[in-house]
Amino acid sequence: MRRFAAVALTAGTLLTGTALTGAPAAQAATTHSWAPYNSYSNISAWGTYTRKGGSTYVTGYLRDSKKNGWTACVRFLFTEGNKKYWSRFKIVGYTSGGTQYNYDGKATVKIKTSSSYSWHLWVQECGRNKKTGKYLYGKGKKLF
Repeated sequence: MRRFAAVALTAGTLLTGTALTGAPAAQAATTHSWAPYNSYSNISAWGTYTRKGGSTYVTGYLRDSKKNGWTACVRFLFTEGNKKYWSRFKIVGYTSGGTQYNYDGKATVKIKTSSSYSWHLWVQECGRNKKTGKYLYGKGKKLF
């Protein structure tokens, strides 16, 4: 039996430079929908994000609707001043022995991430080629 999971591959990058002073005004927590531009057929992602207490919280789903040599993925970019934080999710499977592999086929997984960087949030659909291991990214969409 195959098991699916979304694995967050995160790489936070701190860029050097002068940080801007001041922070955006405190906001009441409201939930907004998100979805990246539909850059690739058979890959979809959607969900909601909430800005609360100076942080941004993202939840949603990642779906691959066809076996075609690509693993579905989605990534987020959180920014604050000159600081950036990337969070990427892809669909992985596990063998009966517990070995993880990049899944190619029909699957839907739940995703969740958050960051204290809350000035801007971008989302981007992507796919990982199973043969070469290279990622291909669609057009980025600014959510706020």
